[in-house]
Amino acid sequence: MLLARILTALILAPLFIWAIFTMPTDYFAYLLLSFVALGAWEFTRLIKIDQPLYQALVVLGIVGCAFVASAHSENLQTVLVVSVAWWGLNLFWVVSYPKNVASWYGSGIIRVMGGVMLLVPMWVALTSLHANYGPVYFLLLMLLIWGADTGAYFVGRAIGKHKLAPKVSPGKSIEGAIGGILFAIVIMVIFLQIQEIATSDYAGYIMLAVVISSVSVLGDLYESLFKRTSGIKDSGNILPGHGGILDRIDSLTAAAPFFLLGLSLL
Repeated sequence: MLLARILTALILAPLFIWAIFTMPTDYFAYLLLSFVALGAWEFTRLIKIDQPLYQALVVLGIVGCAFVASAHSENLQTVLVVSVAWWGLNLFWVVSYPKNVASWYGSGIIRVMGGVMLLVPMWVALTSLHANYGPVYFLLLMLLIWGADTGAYFVGRAIGKHKLAPKVSPGKSIEGAIGGILFAIVIMVIFLQIQEIATSDYAGYIMLAVVISSVSVLGDLYESLFKRTSGIKDSGNILPGHGGILDRIDSLTAAAPFFLLGLSLL
């Protein structure tokens, strides 16, 4: 399993980085939309929709919402703010779990809307980030997430003792989360040095790194809510050693809107 995980990462990561830097935004947006569609299909399993027709309708609905949101780019800031507020609500669900499960899982409509809010703002934020800030900042977001995930894993294994959210994801520790934040800060400082960003702007960028590394954990925990409630270990098996698409982009679903909104405020 570990070998499959490493081989998959070694193959897919360079290909994705190549796409970030070589594909025009219009084509890159469709590549990202394919991930959204696959993630939406996997999400139907997490909300216990198992009939192919209904699964397809949910996927088409989420993709359609993405197109509608993209067509009204003048409302981008509103989409980002609403998404950030929604993730604040998700933090409450994570902290209070298993209480209040019916509030976000009891109704079929609410469950489907959860998928819309999970995937559509992410896609809108990522396409806008690629178009308006360029591949370098897009890669920075990915590196912050990968760095936070890597730091949390190694620090958590080495010294993790205090559980972060034991009822949702017992493997995560507070020490690991702090380690992830520190890794993200190091990556951001290196980026600031390479890009020769004015030192007067360092504080804002470092704070952005702290926020992104923190909310990336929230994205992971939010997906864990659905997996634990539905009794599913992985969202899918399309990626050997990694599970499904949602298992790989769960951190990105939360981080992308925060990152683009944060950049706009710097």
